[in-house]
Amino acid sequence: MDYLPINIKIKNKKCLVLGAGAVAFRKIQMLKKAGATIVCVALNIDKNIQLMEKSIVIIKQDIYQYVDDIGLDKYSLIISATNDDKLAQYIFNLTKLKNILVNTVDNKQLCNYISPAIVDRNPIIISISSSGVAPVLARKIRESIEKIIPSKLGRLAQYAETIREQVKQSISTMLLRRKFWESFFDSTIGSKIMNTGYKPNVNKLVNEFSEGSQNKGEVFLVGAGPGDPELLTIKALRVMQQADVVFYDRLISQEIIDLVRRDAELINVGKSMGNHMVKQEDTNQLLIEQALKGKRVCRLKGGDPFVFGRGGEEIQALRKAGISYQIVPGITAAIGCASYAGIPLTHRDYAQKVVFVTAHCKNSIDTLDWSSIAQKKQTLVVYMGLMKSQYLVDNLIANGQNRLTDVAVVENGTCHNQRVFNGRLYDLPGLIKRNSIESPALLIIGEVAKLGNELAWFQPQNQLKSSVNMLKIA
Repeated sequence: MDYLPINIKIKNKKCLVLGAGAVAFRKIQMLKKAGATIVCVALNIDKNIQLMEKSIVIIKQDIYQYVDDIGLDKYSLIISATNDDKLAQYIFNLTKLKNILVNTVDNKQLCNYISPAIVDRNPIIISISSSGVAPVLARKIRESIEKIIPSKLGRLAQYAETIREQVKQSISTMLLRRKFWESFFDSTIGSKIMNTGYKPNVNKLVNEFSEGSQNKGEVFLVGAGPGDPELLTIKALRVMQQADVVFYDRLISQEIIDLVRRDAELINVGKSMGNHMVKQEDTNQLLIEQALKGKRVCRLKGGDPFVFGRGGEEIQALRKAGISYQIVPGITAAIGCASYAGIPLTHRDYAQKVVFVTAHCKNSIDTLDWSSIAQKKQTLVVYMGLMKSQYLVDNLIANGQNRLTDVAVVENGTCHNQRVFNGRLYDLPGLIKRNSIESPALLIIGEVAKLGNELAWFQPQNQLKSSVNMLKIA
């Protein structure tokens, strides 16, 4: 983050606009909305600014002369909109010495603050900034937001302000107050306030929000998908941004963690082969304990929580303890990684069936039904199979799988550092070793694996070349 977003109160503060063209006019309009006391200095005054003479001070004077005679000390903020680079540099140097906020229009180097694109639903203000890099893009984002934010949203915020103190006095804890406000803003009453100006009885609102009924927490088992943050579902994102505490796995990327509500408590309960940071039984108990405290708990898992994610075990523990829960599915690794590698898991010419298996079983990989998974015209997707690759190959071939069957290994699937390697079944362990492939990685076994050479589309940032067969990313 190159700039710290801050909203500054400039109501009744003296602000200076240098220049009086069309751009200066737009800046003056924004300052006027914020209640600033505005002085505009220029020799040539735009007609639109002239029409504002009753609400702002217009000084028709050479800017150099005005600055030298009057100085800048009495101004809280300055906007330089002159189209004169030499003058802009002169103004910037003066303000720099005096620590005055200055924005030079269309010149990032001569600014010590940047004006964002703004969505105004007073008192709700949404600011969008590109840090001065792409202001047109910021404006396009603003236009998109304008379409989805209700025009009368400010009316709801203003009503909330009028009852805020009464709610604080009536509801005892900060946690319960936050739950009240979330419930209030999501309710049909909120929509009615916005659209009609309806003012409900505050005591009735608070009474309906019974502390006793709201004191019991809830657990949300959320699938975070295979890695790319954009593959999160809308519901998953909403739960992440409303949670009081988030338990997350080792494979959850920092980009996804950054989307969690900032004041939520984050607890890493990740596991890797041979390293159980927190035992599953302990994780189950932690979820129960936090829910019993009345908290909204998000259990964030890579992929889908019900596909080799132990989600079923956690839900069984919650149900036994009488804890309310919801399940938010996610895109499982098999679907996400195969898609980003350009490999269709089913294809009329190559595979009419797809089978998901894990090589990391509770008891033993020997429990797999090898005769049913070593078949033609099907795709076998193996989770957590790197360390057991030789065992997989031996058993598949022993049960009739052609040793020349196509395979693909997808490492860090859907992420910026995704790598994809193609080979043959008999050489799978060598393929993994030669390319130093590490977890997380997915094994795709079947004729469809070769289609990645033709259909791949994803261009990872750190694409590395395979010593066997580099996928050509289209």
